[in-house]
Amino acid sequence: MITLTPAAATITGAALGALLVLGAILLFLGLRLRAAGAKALRQARLTEALIASGPAQAMIVASDGALTLPRRLLDWLDLPRPPAFLDDLTQDMHGLAPADREALAADIAAAHKAARPFERVVRVQQSARRLRLIGARGERALSGVVIWAFDDTESAGEVARLQAETAQAHAAFDALTALIEAAPMPMWYRGPDLKLMMVNTAYVRAVEGAGAEDVVARGLELLDDQPFASALAAREAGAPHSVTLPATIRGQR
Repeated sequence: MITLTPAAATITGAALGALLVLGAILLFLGLRLRAAGAKALRQARLTEALIASGPAQAMIVASDGALTLPRRLLDWLDLPRPPAFLDDLTQDMHGLAPADREALAADIAAAHKAARPFERVVRVQQSARRLRLIGARGERALSGVVIWAFDDTESAGEVARLQAETAQAHAAFDALTALIEAAPMPMWYRGPDLKLMMVNTAYVRAVEGAGAEDVVARGLELLDDQPFASALAAREAGAPHSVTLPATIRGQR
């Protein structure tokens, strides 16, 4: 049996108390770290889910050409197997066309060496899919070139449709302009503000202008304010407006 002196007992009690306090502190810190780790893990999973479901997919190209890319981008590229290196973005008749891959490789090399950002549109072989690639050298935490890929297929189709409609509108306008210009009587066109926007040669001769641009710039009216008033009445009524007026053109009534 060990008998402790009062002083030794006091020291032992203090030591045990200190150990209990230290243990409590370590337990508290451990629980805090565990909670922080769980929160960080949830945040990482949320970030990963947001990136995976977003309109853009990220690909990282290391300095040796090694690739890291998500599954969704792999599906966009229609590749039969995951690419390990840049050259693997072309696999037989799948993925990028060789010309697009080589151009992309040149962009990536410039980004690696000179930190030059780039943007390029590439096409997936045997597919209507178009991808818009925007790349730049990553920060220190991301060694390599980071490329964001956007599926540009639908927007490209919409742009093509709008361009076709614009071309048709221009063709129709050119045809109408030619018809108005060929007319032997004065003809003109007004804009939404009812100011003159276009006049034909017969109109220019009738008002004795220097040319169509001169007449439009000066707003020369053929019959004082009556044509403007007629245009205003037609716009307010939402229907054609007709009026017969006498006019003197080049000395002839």
